[in-house]
Amino acid sequence: MNPSHIDQTSLRLVAAALLALAALPSRAGVAEAGGPTATRTSLTADLYGRIGPDGVMLTVGALRRWDQRDGASPVLRGRYAAAGISVGTNPAYAQGAVFAEWIPLAPLQLRAQYDAFAFYGANGALLALPSASSRFGESELDARSGAEERGVGHRLLFSPVLRAQLGPLLFRNQTDVAWYRLSDDDGWFHEWEYDTLLAGSDLLVSNRLAVLGRLWRGAGDAVLLAGPAYEVTHAGKTDLTRQRVECVVFWSPVDRLGAFARPRLVGVLGVNLQDRNREGDLFGLVGLGMDLDL
Repeated sequence: MNPSHIDQTSLRLVAAALLALAALPSRAGVAEAGGPTATRTSLTADLYGRIGPDGVMLTVGALRRWDQRDGASPVLRGRYAAAGISVGTNPAYAQGAVFAEWIPLAPLQLRAQYDAFAFYGANGALLALPSASSRFGESELDARSGAEERGVGHRLLFSPVLRAQLGPLLFRNQTDVAWYRLSDDDGWFHEWEYDTLLAGSDLLVSNRLAVLGRLWRGAGDAVLLAGPAYEVTHAGKTDLTRQRVECVVFWSPVDRLGAFARPRLVGVLGVNLQDRNREGDLFGLVGLGMDLDL
């Protein structure tokens, strides 16, 4: 069993919950209509653990956010622009990211991101497989342990999101379009984030729909969100498609915990409906994090 990394596809659904929280008008720090534009600089830290496959990852980052003035129309509320950096690590590789995010209108969220990967050459990092039809389940990856390569990879990611709110329900449809450059060598490589098989240079497209119910709302950003999500991911040159259903729960019990803002707990439980290696298997994720506003 390879303990190197959690499947960040689930993390992206967790991020959907976090961003749904951001879409809700906060009771503090909101740029009111006609008032001054609010800004916020935050340091972030999140730790996640995963089963099916197993793994762990720690990510820290910094974010600068500029809230725009709310307008009279609902589509002119909750708008902001943000930019930030993050660094994550696990036993397989380190990952650094630079990103920008913009909500020009409430129903539309745009995100662009560049990631650099430094593969350690161990624990499943940059593991080449013989062909595009190779299996990459846990037993197959364990059998190739020791064949990992050291190297640097790159990714360009564009993620448009359509958002809507109906009473306590939040609807999100997110599409990830990602271009990867994992290796200069010809071949097929196991890519950990989406748990799929890619060529050294390849395109991946993922679409997910999440419906999150606001079960509770406390002071400030304190909230409890829960609901189902459905995802389809397609890897280009290997022509691999995976379908999943998940239940996502996000809980921020208080607005602040001492000096820290937005403490959060996350849980994900799902099943692979269509998957070459893990069809019918369960998977889960738990995580915790918090921010420090400067």
